[in-house]
Amino acid sequence: MVKLKSLMAAGALATAALASGVASAADVSQTQALSFSSGTAYFGHSFDVATAGDTFSDKYTFSGTGVLSSIVSAFTNPLLSDAIQITNFQVFNSAGFSLDGTKWSEGASDVWTAGSTASIASDSYYVLVTGKLLSSAATAYSGSVSVSAVPEPETFAMLAVGLGMIGFAGRRRNKDAKKLF
Repeated sequence: MVKLKSLMAAGALATAALASGVASAADVSQTQALSFSSGTAYFGHSFDVATAGDTFSDKYTFSGTGVLSSIVSAFTNPLLSDAIQITNFQVFNSAGFSLDGTKWSEGASDVWTAGSTASIASDSYYVLVTGKLLSSAATAYSGSVSVSAVPEPETFAMLAVGLGMIGFAGRRRNKDAKKLF
């Protein structure tokens, strides 16, 4: 009977220890709206008090049209090993279509980029940065989103007309110069 009680107590203690390990991992996500200054918006998340195993899925919303370029990077204190891991980086539009990020490096510095050489339509978008904290040391990541304007067709037409006028003026000047000699 004493052995049974000891086994039950050991089992309860082991279950409590396992449950406390699972319960310590938390979701430390955030959502923020980005504001653009000169076509670029900056974002980031600083983890001052964190627990190894915490996860995050941070969402940064914005609206725009143009050519999209975005980068996110996480740098760890060089005295520490890897304190943060970016696991995914994506840009979504309001319909749920995504532009997947490309991982360039991981470890002491995680670097991801996402972008498009094609124009993005006027819509609501959000950047999603997911990852996990690998230690309880303070760490952070930061990133930027740039949306550059795409010229309208009328702009190209005005450019062509302007170049044509410059060519015409140059040719006329060249003819006038030949008449003098």
